[in-house]
Amino acid sequence: MLKTVVIINDFAYINGGAGKVAFTSAKALSSMGIRTILFSAVAPVDKSLIEAGVEVICLGQHDILSSPSRLKAMVQGVWNKTAYNKFSELLDTLDESSTIIHFHGWSKALSASMWGALSKKNFEVVVTLHEYFLFCPNLGLYNYRTRKICEIKPSTLKCYLCNCDARNYPQKLWRSLRQVIQWTQLHKNKKINVITIGKTNKKVSELALRPLVKKSYFLQNPIDLAQDERVRVEENDLYVFMGRLSSEKGADLFCEAVSSLGLKGCVVGEGHLKDELTKQYPDIPFVGWKEGLEKMKILKKAKSFVFPSLWYEGAPLTIIEMYSLGIPCIVPDRCAASEFIQDGENGFVFNIGDLDDLKNAIRRCESTDMIDLKQMSEKMYNGLDRDSFSLETHVKSLLNIYNEVLVSR
Repeated sequence: MLKTVVIINDFAYINGGAGKVAFTSAKALSSMGIRTILFSAVAPVDKSLIEAGVEVICLGQHDILSSPSRLKAMVQGVWNKTAYNKFSELLDTLDESSTIIHFHGWSKALSASMWGALSKKNFEVVVTLHEYFLFCPNLGLYNYRTRKICEIKPSTLKCYLCNCDARNYPQKLWRSLRQVIQWTQLHKNKKINVITIGKTNKKVSELALRPLVKKSYFLQNPIDLAQDERVRVEENDLYVFMGRLSSEKGADLFCEAVSSLGLKGCVVGEGHLKDELTKQYPDIPFVGWKEGLEKMKILKKAKSFVFPSLWYEGAPLTIIEMYSLGIPCIVPDRCAASEFIQDGENGFVFNIGDLDDLKNAIRRCESTDMIDLKQMSEKMYNGLDRDSFSLETHVKSLLNIYNEVLVSR
């Protein structure tokens, strides 16, 4: 019988989609009387966790990117000794037969040392594959040099020797080292179950993980979908990009496509490319991160949402959010976003990374008459099963997975 869930996440505060899923599920589990513990490295601690009764263990460390010492960061990224010791102490206090250890994120601070501690025990482990660090050295099955999806079999000698890192080859060699150490520790664990969050996510993960995984489950991430009115896209002329401004997200492709076509665009998000893109595309407003009413104010003006990501992604919930508002989406064919879009029915699909084809997809949207665009929008808005993405549905399914995993011990 399930009594305790330990959630593993690098940060003790929300720092992206994985953290949001981890924390919302943690609070829900705690409210149901299940002892819920968050094991993390980086402060500050989200106060809502404490208020919900979640026990928080936070090591008060830097993540490896913000650490003032690059040498310490390199060592921590390979093997976080403090995390190993503290996690081992926690595991010694828990009952293996009634506890689930659930990993959401560990690559940015906690390291493979977590798996080292678990290898000495017999706990059932669940890993949600928000990204691909379980088997890919640079997390995303993506070559930052070529700006293309990586086709090399991950965690092989060819993979380790390939210079696909965003920075330099020594950085890739360091990533390869920690992946070898992690891979060694993973093979010592015989109780690893994975949760995939999308069809693409499942497809690209299963083959690589087959030697490691006890069982694979599918569970969509939850998203809070407000019951807003349908956006009248047929009356609008704005193309919107929303996301991190980094190479793999394709923000530069969006800007170049919209600018060269002489159309109105808006970029919502932050990232290291912001200054460069702002200078290069002065006619496109870069408004930073927006939430709540500020974000809705922009989306109410949208004709289409453009998602030009260059890698697989996990399960981009922004597409579901657009679906709930009736905003047609323009997405790449090999990305997880395309799972939700049927070309010409609720959006437009283009060849991933192909600027000319992205422009063609935008042209197709532009040439769609108002009546057809309205019908496309209404089909999205009325056709979405909102309950399937609710937190209640997610937690119910999550509990079923936990209990099945424990029964199969």
